[in-house]
Amino acid sequence: MMGVSKIIKATVDAMAVAAKNFAKPERITIYYPYEKLEYVRMRGWIGLWTEKCTSCMLCARICPTNAIKMYLAPNNKRYPGIDYGRCIMCHFCIDVCPTDALYGTGIKELAWYDYKEMIYTPDMEREPPKVQEPYKYVKVAIKYAGGVPKKVKVD
Repeated sequence: MMGVSKIIKATVDAMAVAAKNFAKPERITIYYPYEKLEYVRMRGWIGLWTEKCTSCMLCARICPTNAIKMYLAPNNKRYPGIDYGRCIMCHFCIDVCPTDALYGTGIKELAWYDYKEMIYTPDMEREPPKVQEPYKYVKVAIKYAGGVPKKVKVD
């Protein structure tokens, strides 16, 4: 009989949480692209300076998802290209690069129409992707006050 009472208590507790969130939801809706979250600790697109690259291949070796492939250039050196379909933006490649040939950028919102567009060769890594800002938008952040999330504008 003890097991049945635990099941009933757990069910009642779950229903109470559901009722509380139904009456006063804690979810915040961001009206993208008119509102954009202010990302504080998020990594973005990875750039490459081929002039600094020594073709040591440490970036490809450390990549946990095998997103980096070395491409042979006309000068018989190999340079990294990144498959953003696999990349988890851990930036281990940037951290391990002895010459700082790989660098992080502030570009955090990328979208592609096709998987083939997600594969960046070294030539493509040299120049950041073109990010269109067609809308005027407001930067917002989520702040917690008393355990309740509130959406606030960021200047």
